[in-house]
Amino acid sequence: MEVTKLLATFLLLQLSFALPSRNWIIGGEECAEDGHPWLVSIYGSNWLQCSGVLINQDWVLTAAHCYKRSGMQLKLGVHNKEVPREGEQLRTSAEAKCYPDAASSDSNNCAEKTFVNDIMLVKLNAPVDYNDNIQPVPLPTAVPEVGTECKVMGWGTIHSSEEIYPLVPYCVDIEILNNGVCEAAYPWYTAYDKGLCAGVLEGGKDSCHGDSGGPLMCGDELQGILSFGGHPCAKPLAPGVYIKVDSYLAWIQSIIENNTPETS
Repeated sequence: MEVTKLLATFLLLQLSFALPSRNWIIGGEECAEDGHPWLVSIYGSNWLQCSGVLINQDWVLTAAHCYKRSGMQLKLGVHNKEVPREGEQLRTSAEAKCYPDAASSDSNNCAEKTFVNDIMLVKLNAPVDYNDNIQPVPLPTAVPEVGTECKVMGWGTIHSSEEIYPLVPYCVDIEILNNGVCEAAYPWYTAYDKGLCAGVLEGGKDSCHGDSGGPLMCGDELQGILSFGGHPCAKPLAPGVYIKVDSYLAWIQSIIENNTPETS
């Protein structure tokens, strides 16, 4: 009988460590309402698919794996998804440009992209009008060092083991980690030279499902675009992998310049 009790106690203890605590959520809090004028919510088939960032009046930057062949809806100037606010604007995707991989120079073939070079520019069907709640994001002027404090945000799930989506974007403070941490967690990934490893080593703070394509902000600059992370989210030693925007600045500029109508 005692052996049975001991075994049951042991199994309960094991289970308590194996399952995330109800409080072990992504660890963030509601973003300041005026603190994300460049944040974009991206919808496919009327459900939240990803986040993105506005880089000028015509283009949104996000992750390539957020591509939707049937098109995307992009909402700008939003805070609470159920409470409209002044200046909100809705656009659809006119076209999408993805970074060409080593085997192809085609930057339009977003449907076949992997997590390598997981970056996409979405052209809006009409330019947005800037206002207090819609502004372009500042692009990076230098690569952040290991230990730099940053912030990630989005409308993704706020629980690591089940999908609970908030009405407002959540923000969480994380830091730039040595890429070796992510290499150990995800040895199959091969593009760390163009990536940033960011999170909290002990876990408990992380981006999660629905945050893909969203911004990693270090100071006032966009440094990363969320590509992928651990499952479940916020595990110790399983931080997020972000596309290093600095590595793609020349490509971003070339796409924008080559797709800008000439003025007489």
